[in-house]
Amino acid sequence: MRKLTGFWRHVVTALSVMLVLFQLYTAGFGVFPDIVQRSVHLFFVLTMLFLLMPANKKKKTDTVPWYDVVLSMICMVCTGYMILIYEKILWDPSQWINSFDKICAVLLTILILEGSRRAVGLTFPIMAAFFLFYAAFGQIFPGLWAHKNFSFNQIFQNLYHTTNGIWGQMVGLSAGMLAMFGIFGAILSVTGGSQTFIRLAQKMTGKAVGGPGKVALIASGLFGMVSGSAMANVVATGTFTIPMMKDAGYSKEWSAAISAVGSTGGQIMPPIMGAGAFIMAQLIGLSYLTIAKAAIVPALLYYMGAFVALHYLSKRLKIFGEGCKEKIRVIEFAIIFVPLAVFIAFLAVGYTVTKAAFYATVVSVIVTVFSFAMATKNPAQTAKQAGGLCMKVAKSGAESILSMAGLLAGAQISIALISQTGFGVKLSSLIMSLGGNYLFLCLLLSMVVCFILGMGLPPTAAYVLAAAILAPALISLGLDPLVAHLFVFYFANFGAITPPVCAAVFLSSGIAESNWLKTGGLSVMIAIPAFVVPFTFAYNDALMLSGSLMDIVLGVITSAVGVYFIGLAIAGFMKREMSIIPRALMFVGGIAMIVPHMMVSLIGLALCVVAFVVSAGNKKQLKEA
Repeated sequence: MRKLTGFWRHVVTALSVMLVLFQLYTAGFGVFPDIVQRSVHLFFVLTMLFLLMPANKKKKTDTVPWYDVVLSMICMVCTGYMILIYEKILWDPSQWINSFDKICAVLLTILILEGSRRAVGLTFPIMAAFFLFYAAFGQIFPGLWAHKNFSFNQIFQNLYHTTNGIWGQMVGLSAGMLAMFGIFGAILSVTGGSQTFIRLAQKMTGKAVGGPGKVALIASGLFGMVSGSAMANVVATGTFTIPMMKDAGYSKEWSAAISAVGSTGGQIMPPIMGAGAFIMAQLIGLSYLTIAKAAIVPALLYYMGAFVALHYLSKRLKIFGEGCKEKIRVIEFAIIFVPLAVFIAFLAVGYTVTKAAFYATVVSVIVTVFSFAMATKNPAQTAKQAGGLCMKVAKSGAESILSMAGLLAGAQISIALISQTGFGVKLSSLIMSLGGNYLFLCLLLSMVVCFILGMGLPPTAAYVLAAAILAPALISLGLDPLVAHLFVFYFANFGAITPPVCAAVFLSSGIAESNWLKTGGLSVMIAIPAFVVPFTFAYNDALMLSGSLMDIVLGVITSAVGVYFIGLAIAGFMKREMSIIPRALMFVGGIAMIVPHMMVSLIGLALCVVAFVVSAGNKKQLKEA
C-alpha cells in the first residue's frame, strides 16, 4: 500500500473513520436494505483501494497519481448512483433506467476487477474475462460446456441490478460480518495481541525441550485465530519467533517451516478460525459454533503432529528454552481474553457473528481505555490515548476490510457468471465423471483443484471459489454439506504451505533467509497428518464429534496415536537416532492408523509397534547435530 502524506493521508484517514463508523453503526443498530448496504460499503472500499494500492507495485508509493484519483471518483459515482436508483430496479431488474445506467454497470465491473488485481493479483480478472466470454459466446463451446449465448443486457443487468451479481452474497458478507470481524481483529492486534500471545506461549512452554519452537507454534496458533490470515500471522509473530528459533539452534529452514505451519493452523483452529469459517456458516446455513465443534479435533491433531515432530527434533538438537522473564500483567490478559470471551458468549446464546463481534469490540475498547486510566490516572491523558487507539483501530480495521473486500468483490463477479452460465454444475459433473462416481477419486481431484486455486489466491478466496465449484459435487455424492465444505476449506488453507506457490512459506523464508523450497518441503512434512485427516472425516465423521460415543472415542484415540508416530518418524529420533526403515514403517503405520477402518488401523498399529521396538533396541549412537 502507498505510504501517503499530507492531503491524501488526511483524505484516507477520514474515509477509514467513516467506513469503520458505518460498519459499527449497521452492526449495532441494523443494516440498510441489501443493495444499499453493499453499495455504501463498496463506495468506501473501492475509493480507498485506488487511493492506497498502486497499479504497479514498483511505482513510487507516497503520492496518488491523477488517474487513480479519477478511478476513485468513478467508483464513487457508480456505487453512489446505485443507491439512488435501487428502488426503481427493485421490482424489475431487467430494465435500464437510462444510458448512464449501462455505463455504470460496465465501468463498475471493470473497476472491481482492476481493484481485485491490485489487491490479490491477476487471478480474478483472468477468470472474469474468461467467464464473460463464456457467457456471451457459450454456443461455440463443445459438448457439455455449450449453452445459449447471454446478451449484453442479460449479463450486465444481472451483475449491476441484482443481488445475484456484484451485490451478491460475497459482497454481502464483506459488508456485514467480515467487516465487523476485521474491526474486532484490528483492535485485538493494535492493543498488543501478538506480543501477549508470544509471552503467554513462553510462560507455557518456554523452558521445555524445544521451547523456542513450541513458543512459535503456540503464539502463531493463538494470534492466527484472531488475525484471519496466515500471511499476516507470519509477519506479526514470525518477526519475533523466527530469530528466537535460529538463535536457539534450529536451522533456517526449520525455523521458517515451524512459523509457517503454526501460522497456517490458526485458520482452522476454533474458537475463531479466521474469516473462512464465518463465510462457511453463511453458505451452508449452520451456526458458527456447530462448525467450530466439528473442526476442533482435526485442528488439535494438526498441532499435535507439529508438536511431536518439533519435540523430538529438539531433543536431537538438544535445544531447550529459557521461558519468559517478563511478567504478564492481569490487564494484558484482560485486553485480549475478555473480548474473546464476550464474543464466544454472545455466539453461545444465539447472537449472530456480526452482533457478537460488535459487542466484543465495544468491550475491548472499554477494557483498553480502562487500562489507560489505571496506568495514567490522568483523565486528559487517558482521553488522548483513547483517541489515538481509535484512530489506529480505524486505520488497521479499514485496511483489513479493504484487503478482504477487494478479493471478495472480485470473486463475486466470477461466482455470479459461474452461476448464470451453469459452469459450476458442469464442472461438478465432470469431476464426478472423472472420478467414476467414486468418492475417494473425487476427493483427490477436489484436493488438487483446491491447491491450484490456492496458488494464485489467499486461502479465504480459494475457499470461496472451491465452495462454489467443488462442494456441490461432493454433496451430490452423499457427503453432508458440513463435511464437504470443511474438506475444501482445509485444503484451500493448506495451499499456504504447499509448494510450488505457498505464500506463508515465502514470507517465513524471507524472514529466516532460508531456502523456500526446502522450507516448503519441511512444512508439508510437519503438516502431513493434516493432509490425511480431511479424507478420514469424509468417510467417518467421528473426528467431527458426530456419531456414537464409542465411534468418537475410538476414532480420536487411533488418530491421535497415528499422528504421534508420524511426528516421531518425521523427527527421526527417540532416545537415539532412528534408521530409515523403522522411520518409514512408523510413517506408513501412523497414516494407516488415521484411516477410518479398524483392520487398517490395527495393521498400522502393528507396524508402528515393530518400528518402535526396533528403534528402541537400536544401539546406534546419536550423531552430532
